[in-house]
Amino acid sequence: MHSTELLRGLPDFRRLTINLLVSFLMLSAVSCKAAALPEGQKKFGSDADYFIGLRLLQEGNENAAREKFKHCIKKGTSRCAQKSAELLCTFGSIQEKNAAAETLLKLFPGDEAILIAARQFAASGEINKLIDCTSGLDFSTAKNEVIRLRLEAMGRRGDSAYETEVYRWFTECPLSTEHYQFYRDFYKHPDFEGAYENPDSGIAANLSFTPEQFAIHYRIESYKRNYSYTTHCAAALTGYFADGTLAPAPQLVSDFGKNTLYGSMEFTKNAVWFSKLAQTYSGTPAEFYFWFYAGRFYQKGGMYYRQSRQCFEAAMAAASMAGNTSQKDNALWYLLNTSLNFSMDSIINSIDVYSREWTDCEYFEDFFEQLVTALLAAGRWNEFGHIYKAIDGYASDLTTAQFAYLYGRLIQEGLVEGTEEEAKSAFERACHGGSSVYYKTLAAYRLGLWTNQIELQKILCAPTCVKESSSAAASSASSTSSVSSAPDTALENLLLGYACFGYPELIYPEWQKTQGQSISTETNFYLADFLAKCADSENLEKDYYVQSLRIAARAQRNAGSRIKREELSLVYPNFYNDLVSKYCEEYKISESVMYALIRSESFFDADVMSSAGAIGLTQLMEFTGSDIARRFKMSYYSLTDPETNIRFGTWYLANLISRCDDSPLLGFFSYNAGITRVRRWLQSSLTEFGKKSNMPLDLFLETVPFAETREYGRKLISATIAYDWLASPSRFPQTVEELLK
Repeated sequence: MHSTELLRGLPDFRRLTINLLVSFLMLSAVSCKAAALPEGQKKFGSDADYFIGLRLLQEGNENAAREKFKHCIKKGTSRCAQKSAELLCTFGSIQEKNAAAETLLKLFPGDEAILIAARQFAASGEINKLIDCTSGLDFSTAKNEVIRLRLEAMGRRGDSAYETEVYRWFTECPLSTEHYQFYRDFYKHPDFEGAYENPDSGIAANLSFTPEQFAIHYRIESYKRNYSYTTHCAAALTGYFADGTLAPAPQLVSDFGKNTLYGSMEFTKNAVWFSKLAQTYSGTPAEFYFWFYAGRFYQKGGMYYRQSRQCFEAAMAAASMAGNTSQKDNALWYLLNTSLNFSMDSIINSIDVYSREWTDCEYFEDFFEQLVTALLAAGRWNEFGHIYKAIDGYASDLTTAQFAYLYGRLIQEGLVEGTEEEAKSAFERACHGGSSVYYKTLAAYRLGLWTNQIELQKILCAPTCVKESSSAAASSASSTSSVSSAPDTALENLLLGYACFGYPELIYPEWQKTQGQSISTETNFYLADFLAKCADSENLEKDYYVQSLRIAARAQRNAGSRIKREELSLVYPNFYNDLVSKYCEEYKISESVMYALIRSESFFDADVMSSAGAIGLTQLMEFTGSDIARRFKMSYYSLTDPETNIRFGTWYLANLISRCDDSPLLGFFSYNAGITRVRRWLQSSLTEFGKKSNMPLDLFLETVPFAETREYGRKLISATIAYDWLASPSRFPQTVEELLK
């Protein structure tokens, strides 16, 4: 059992706790729903009262459970104590639940406690208590559900501050489903419907609602994307701004810009209008939005590159003055895209000028992804070396690795002048950065690192969110990505207790709240291993497979250092191994290829259905499944049945690969986009590179016209390499060659 490998380096208490869990798993081979072990009560101390109380509550013994929870509140660690206080709000009489809510607020003040108490007071009709416990909320950070409950209570009480707080919530915060639910069920003004039906006369003539109520209604119609109506409201809204009746709140101005952009085709006229508004409101928070949308209008109008660029530069300046780095990055992203759509020379110049200006380097990854495809299509291969050197230390490590790897490959293919040493240096940069597995492993192959398995393991087992930028701003922005060096031991105790006392269903919902960032890498991987074993037990939910994989993948992303080989096997698990082995052997396809497909398509969720209608583990469309079923002479089948889905998907992928000259990558692309389209893309790529045949598939991938498909190919290549390496490390070079042949 490789879980024992996770114990190295843990503090004594956590090591003893996890040793207990290893024993627990060995004793509970059939089911994770074991009764609480006596050792658990000893090792978890007073926290055990919380877990025992859970069991007593399930058995209907409320009085005994209440005593256990009360004892845990007094003696337990913070997380288990708070959970005990929260549960006391869920059973007993109304008076007991209200008293428990008041105790929860007193002992554990915070957003979670306020939400639970607000729900309880709302359910019991304690309006005054609800309003009191939610007083002083910071609308920018508070949960929208709490604000909604507060405002509904204020409305029922006839509170004098009601309208003011409603207006604040609707104009200071991005709109959410909670806003819409409150507006629809509680706030909607009776005259709004008439204004909606006849906006020209309704807004001008109907004075029965206030400007603030109009603004709220305007935001709701913006949320509903009712652009034809909101366009009619533009004159009324700007009139309120001009006479000072309404302040140009950023959320309102943002909606105004978006609505005008999508509701009116008069781009040049609107650009001039918004530029004048930007000057009128210079120095206010609204200035950024007016300049930003003026740039968008010029961009939409076409042939206004200089004016569009000037507006985005003005928006960046306004954001800088306000200290808003995210707004500045947003304006810069549009400036760069405007340059990309204008000319290659302008975009190269813009990168040289602005490559040190952004704050969040990851925000620009999709822009550089577009740029790669555009440069290859235009035959501007020499620019890869120039851009790679200009952005190194400023762009994200993924982007830098992408340009470095492609620069090295273009040298190797003789498409760019450069020495073997320059290519090697570029591959080393791609290989040793914190970039994606795809570019690191392909660079490792180009460098011949398979001869050094220790070095190769370092690359494959590295964290997937390491950023090594020399830019101070980028480093600051990325500093929160790794797990804290001091884990929340109380949270770990709670999660490990759920495992020990037989509550696997409670682990993932609690883990989701922090995405594992508050607990150690070792504990994250232990929980992933535990849930995987729960799914392997008989008659248990296969949802644990998905939960296990999500925890393991996030653990690798958050890890502060390289993970172990055993931990990597949890990131790339062999779930449903009996079925995968059976059908891969039958249809003559690599198990690693099939595991990569299932992991990337569904994350091993047998019941998942995509927005496009793809179903199950291998994400087959119903019409594809129907065709395969006829081939197999099956009159009845279910694509959510794991065996059927794996059988159909394995046959289908194997068939596509065989029709694509036995190329797994082309087979993957065909699985995603259709074989006819892939053949057309390949022919176009050959033309771009001046070739008649033998198109290098790693370069072909970068020319595929859809970013989603390109990333799909990278994920499947990376996963196949990882699966194959875990199964047989010495096969690494053959795996890469087979994938890219």
